[in-house]
Amino acid sequence: MNGYDTLKRIIIEDLKVPSDLVSPGASLEDVEFDSLTLVELTVILERDLGVDIQDQELRDLATLSDMGRLVEDRVAQGQA
Repeated sequence: MNGYDTLKRIIIEDLKVPSDLVSPGASLEDVEFDSLTLVELTVILERDLGVDIQDQELRDLATLSDMGRLVEDRVAQGQA
């Protein structure tokens, strides 16, 4: 599983962020996420992937690529 690709799909399809804003080096500000959008993302990640990631954990990461790595790590931990 590629965490970034999964995260990108969720951001574009579920959260309706324009695809031209989404890139590995994009920050939360670049994709125009506010605190509510982050909470929505955590709910979708739990629902779709079964991973528990808090919105503050995502807020603390610099880029979408960093978030993708966190998602990938959490999914791997859940499968271990």
